[in-house]
Amino acid sequence: MQMGKCKNITRLLSDALDRPLTTGEWVAIRLHLPTCSGCRNYRKQIRLLREAARTMSGISAPGGMNGED
Repeated sequence: MQMGKCKNITRLLSDALDRPLTTGEWVAIRLHLPTCSGCRNYRKQIRLLREAARTMSGISAPGGMNGED
């Protein structure tokens, strides 16, 4: 695991919650995730937290990271 790269990928995964990512940013994520269980786990955790927050607030889920695998 390359920590510098993981730090960038987790930042991008977090950024995706607040803004649309560029094609290049999504490519970087898609190339990195298959080789890094830590970043895959981070993505699962932020999805779970996002879904829990939406459930508790009653907000329906728009597009975005929900369909991204």
